[in-house]
Amino acid sequence: MTTTKLTWGVLAVLAVLAVLALAGSAAEAASKKKPPVAKPVPKAVQAVPVDPKIETIAVPSPNSPLVAVRLLFRVGSMDDPPGKEGLAALTGLMIGQAGTADRSYADLVEALYPMAASVDVSTDREVTTITGQVHRDKLAEYTALLVEAVTRPGFAAADFERNKDQLSASLTTSLRSANDELLGLEALQGAIFSGHPYAHAQAGTVQGLKNITLDDVKRFYGESFTRSRLLLGVGGGYPEGWISQLKTGLAKLPLGVAVARDLPAPQLPSGRRITLVEKATESVGIHFGFPLPLTRADADYYPLLVATSFLGEHRTSHGVLYEELREKRGLNYGDYAYVEYYPFPPFTNTPTPGSPRRQQYFSLWVRPVKAGDAQFALRGALYELDKLIRDGMTPADFELTRSFLTNYTKLWTQTLSDRLGFALDSRYYGMSPFIDEIEQRLAKITVDDVNRAIRKYLQTANLRIVLVTNNAADLKAALERDLPVPKKYGTEVSADLLAEDELIQRTKIKPAAIEIVPVDQMFEK
Repeated sequence: MTTTKLTWGVLAVLAVLAVLALAGSAAEAASKKKPPVAKPVPKAVQAVPVDPKIETIAVPSPNSPLVAVRLLFRVGSMDDPPGKEGLAALTGLMIGQAGTADRSYADLVEALYPMAASVDVSTDREVTTITGQVHRDKLAEYTALLVEAVTRPGFAAADFERNKDQLSASLTTSLRSANDELLGLEALQGAIFSGHPYAHAQAGTVQGLKNITLDDVKRFYGESFTRSRLLLGVGGGYPEGWISQLKTGLAKLPLGVAVARDLPAPQLPSGRRITLVEKATESVGIHFGFPLPLTRADADYYPLLVATSFLGEHRTSHGVLYEELREKRGLNYGDYAYVEYYPFPPFTNTPTPGSPRRQQYFSLWVRPVKAGDAQFALRGALYELDKLIRDGMTPADFELTRSFLTNYTKLWTQTLSDRLGFALDSRYYGMSPFIDEIEQRLAKITVDDVNRAIRKYLQTANLRIVLVTNNAADLKAALERDLPVPKKYGTEVSADLLAEDELIQRTKIKPAAIEIVPVDQMFEK
């Protein structure tokens, strides 16, 4: 594949239910700175003393019948040449969804099927990750096929055309037509990182894909998928000596050059700059955000993680935004806040590893909203964020959120592949394992630390705002007038709620600029 409030008094119940739900699902499924020098890795994640030309991380689990493999190549969509956006993703697919020099793609799939295994590829802004998992009884056979796919791609013309069409369809069919949540997210990233190597989607652009030739893919593969750019991860119940065998196979890749890739600093927008993506849709999706000068490797990331969880954790129902916008006012379905890029949001309930980025952003999502409530919902989200910045978190809210987050984040690494993935991401950032880091950091921070970070990093004055909407011209005119638009209720509500609604209505949007982009122009070039 390529790159998819309950009252605080019952928060503990939510955490328990989340544990049971995710455990049941698992059983059913059987910044601106360069990355710092890697720190010593704790015992839970072992650095393997092997050929330094292939850096290796191991997460052994001797009693597991499964073995997981992840090959993280330091090459992503940010490395796409101008005019050929999508080259990194297409090259990745020519490894994971194509034939080899020795067998067709159909033959490869047929060989993998009895093992219940596959070779999966995901391309993000900075990295391309090849993943696989297999029962250890089939490890030798799977390893041979994995090495063959990675080191001897066939580059068949039919595979090339099929994968190019698949990427183009992901832009024109999936993003433009089928998935408003991903559409808004990609539009927001494009706005926040305008003029930056992160600006275009991982899949590229429609015109960029048209310009890519098979020779471009062959050249890009030879230059980018090398041992110098590879971080190898292995986990599970693998036998002694297997890592060396795997590395011997991967040594067929050229050594290459470890390129030090500098990134320009993303620019904070001047004022609130709004993009209206015009699409024939019954609802309005709202996303807004701005670049942040920190990542997981920075100490201030962890207080902000508490703050965004308090505002609204992805796909949970305990956040302030959820309570105020959905539960009290019935405005929409989901209201969440994020301190970094969140991959595959429509398909996951917890963060997915494999998308480490040296530059991140804060974002807040409010969707889907009835067209008549769009302005009120945007004002409501701005009002709640302003209130948090002004008042901060109370000690009681901090303790509850910290307790929830400490336990909830342990659910992010239930699978062997996820544990290995987070270990590789952590090495990319040059830090100790992420989940361990969260627990250790949260144990030490205070409510004052969180409120200081909120005041230092969060703001509403300079935002990129994206609304996916029908009748964009009418909404643009209404946003420019910036008049109060009251929320209409079908039932009687309390006087206190109506009084707060008056405050929300008086929260000015104050757009500095508004542009309308027809959806069929999104991701075009």
